[in-house]
Amino acid sequence: MGTCLQGHISATYQELIDIFGEPTYLDSSADGKVTTEWELSGENLFGDSMPITIYDWKEYDGGERSRSGLKYEWHVGGTERSAVTYILDKLGA
Repeated sequence: MGTCLQGHISATYQELIDIFGEPTYLDSSADGKVTTEWELSGENLFGDSMPITIYDWKEYDGGERSRSGLKYEWHVGGTERSAVTYILDKLGA
């Protein structure tokens, strides 16, 4: 999607499913650094569409920690910092 790290959010796996649906990917990336990822489209502060990703990073455990049901520190990728604000708004944080 052409995103890069913009910040982090704290949420459970189930909270993200409830808001964004099932993850786009549940298999490890080719390099094993990501095991759970959502690819989303959001709106920036000007109402323009922007790509957003939410993903775990370098756990190397097949998603066990990020999908455990406990709060997890997810990475948020995007093309601008407002990607984090968009996700936080959706989470009601």
